[in-house]
Amino acid sequence: MKIHEWEAFLRTWSAERDAARRAEDPALPPLGWLGFAPAPPERIAALEARLGAALPPSYRSFLEVTDGWRWAGEFVELLAPAAGVGPLRELTAHAHEELTFWEREDLDAELDEELDADLDEEEDGDEEEGYESARWNRAIQISLTGDRTWLLLDPGDIGEDGEWAAYRYSSWSGHGPVRHASFADLMRAEYEGFRALRHRPAGTAGS
Repeated sequence: MKIHEWEAFLRTWSAERDAARRAEDPALPPLGWLGFAPAPPERIAALEARLGAALPPSYRSFLEVTDGWRWAGEFVELLAPAAGVGPLRELTAHAHEELTFWEREDLDAELDEELDADLDEEEDGDEEEGYESARWNRAIQISLTGDRTWLLLDPGDIGEDGEWAAYRYSSWSGHGPVRHASFADLMRAEYEGFRALRHRPAGTAGS
């Protein structure tokens, strides 16, 4: 997703979600634009001040088009406005704990081949309880409402283009978080997920 393409992309998404919804029930009123008014510069600046870092390009340009978003895919009902963005560990402690657990499990799996398997169970449990994840401690939550699903940015994982790694985590999925190279890539994946589950090309309604 190029920075200048957000509005066209989001208007297409709005129209397709509206069409999919009304194909199921034509009596429903139109959804219209799924976004909101653009975030003013001072609101974006305030968010950057709170985070202590400049926002990645694709997320900043998104906020300049809409300060939040309804229905980012099928399992996130609301992306936060700039004022609602904050550290995952503060906004959703239980998701932070789950992600820390997943990371610890991944590390344990990698170490299994190198370490003896006869560790004392009690000592191993103490290690897990005290484990701290640098990635999830710094993770920024950008979604507010969803079906046990969260969208996140990692300000410590930055590409050459200045983009921060982005994640989707669904606690019901049976696997850990899914990483994307940028917020734009994450939103594209959520859009494709919506299309796979709900979108019907013209002329297929009711099929």
